[in-house]
Amino acid sequence: MYCEKYVEMGRKIRYYRIMQELGQGMLAEQIGITPQYLSKIEHGSARPSMDLVFRIADKLQVKVSHLLEAC
Repeated sequence: MYCEKYVEMGRKIRYYRIMQELGQGMLAEQIGITPQYLSKIEHGSARPSMDLVFRIADKLQVKVSHLLEAC
């Protein structure tokens, strides 16, 4: 269940990133991480810090709560 929450958050990040027409490389650069790490976040295999979740939400122009709702 714990890991499923990260998978769901990752799906939301990917969804909002695509809606903003951002590639993984572009978003990763804007938030200061590698595209590989962003891919791991989007697939639920990495657990980002809250600071990083806030940076992602800011760049995607969504509320943090939208990313964490299922969590």
